[in-house]
Amino acid sequence: MHIHIGFTGAAALSLLASTTAVIGHGSLCNPPSRIYLAWDQGPENPQSAAVADAIAIGGTQPLYDWNELVAFHPGDADYQRNIDYSQTIPDGQLASAGNPKYAGFDQVRDDWPAMAIESGPFEFVLCASTPHDPKVFRAFITTQDWDPTQPLTWAKMEELNISPVTLENQEYRFNAILPERTGRQAIYVIWQRLDPAGEGFYSLADVDFGEGAPSGPCAGDLDGNERVDGADMTRMLAAWGTDDPEKDLDGDGQVGGADITLLLGNWGVCGADCNFNGVADSQEIAEGASDCDADGVLDSCQTKGDCDGDGRADICQILDGSLADCNSNLVPDSCELASPELNDVDGDGVLDDCQVTGVTYSFEVNSDWGSGFVGYINLDNDSGQCIDGWDLQFDAEFEVLEVWDAVLVSQIDGRVRMVNQSWNSRICSGKTGRIGFLANGSPVQPTNMTINESVVNPGD
Repeated sequence: MHIHIGFTGAAALSLLASTTAVIGHGSLCNPPSRIYLAWDQGPENPQSAAVADAIAIGGTQPLYDWNELVAFHPGDADYQRNIDYSQTIPDGQLASAGNPKYAGFDQVRDDWPAMAIESGPFEFVLCASTPHDPKVFRAFITTQDWDPTQPLTWAKMEELNISPVTLENQEYRFNAILPERTGRQAIYVIWQRLDPAGEGFYSLADVDFGEGAPSGPCAGDLDGNERVDGADMTRMLAAWGTDDPEKDLDGDGQVGGADITLLLGNWGVCGADCNFNGVADSQEIAEGASDCDADGVLDSCQTKGDCDGDGRADICQILDGSLADCNSNLVPDSCELASPELNDVDGDGVLDDCQVTGVTYSFEVNSDWGSGFVGYINLDNDSGQCIDGWDLQFDAEFEVLEVWDAVLVSQIDGRVRMVNQSWNSRICSGKTGRIGFLANGSPVQPTNMTINESVVNPGD
């Protein structure tokens, strides 16, 4: 027995316009966002003053709905990949994304619980109660001069370059290289769905860089050029016998011979130099050298990840879109398809991992007046898995004029493409998605139907 989800056109428009409840989705958990940390502390027993005051402002429900901190940017995918959020999310309301339900998390204060963190490569983790594709992630960090006792504004945010995003056990993961910072800072991650409604999820995390990067392997780099050399020695000698804290490397209160010894012990490149060219990898990356996965290692030094042998790292090509990776395992589909006995058993040119098998459809006509009709397509999911976000395509001898419970993307030479609305993107096994439409022409059953590029056959 199948449960039908969907509404008639008028009801669907009414629901889409009025509903504020959405299916739970997720939030940043490393570093933990304010809302995730508050939920983790416990809505009924907050352990920090900041969270207690957030509850006093908005109640406990926002904490139970930690995975629903959402705002909408309707439009096409090109717009949603490059949204200028400074024009839509007001200064001082970044934590709540302008959503009044979560206003308590916009409080301006310097005692939000903060995770200790260091500059350099860092792996972000977003805990997703409901993963969604397609999507784009963007990450921002506050500038060094940001003052946590002042409202957080877009002018104090810098965007980070991030690696491709992977999904592992309900966790989205990606890398970024955190710039040099000291003290309390904030990190802002936006998970933007590429769908007509433009649903997006927002995470503001508080972090603490302390006094800055540890001096260990870089002790003696007094001019900050990523190497210890003669220029640093000159500075050290100029401060000889003083209590200059910058040059007093051993902390004994005076610049002297012991400090010279430490400086000489670190002589040369400060940090990794994988290509042995005398320039630190971090400096080369800062100056524009390629590091597609943002792991702090030059792509030119990577010894793996070029399965097609074209001289370019696979991860770079996946990132720029020149190679497809439908299952997000950072291995190009073309390389996996080279072993069809393992990855494409049915030989249809689509990775088995990316296919949805067991979905069938039925076509029904509600009203037919000769020159046109009202029709429905029912998608019965018996695949044993949930479909999160769907792209439906089929060949039709009729012209679709209007749809409900879906968005009509295109119809070219009889090929019709529809995608889900924001509120009906999930069709789990044992359930049915229902799409209604108004059409010109005769009600001839659609053919060559696919969902997310997987074949959908007519049902019984």
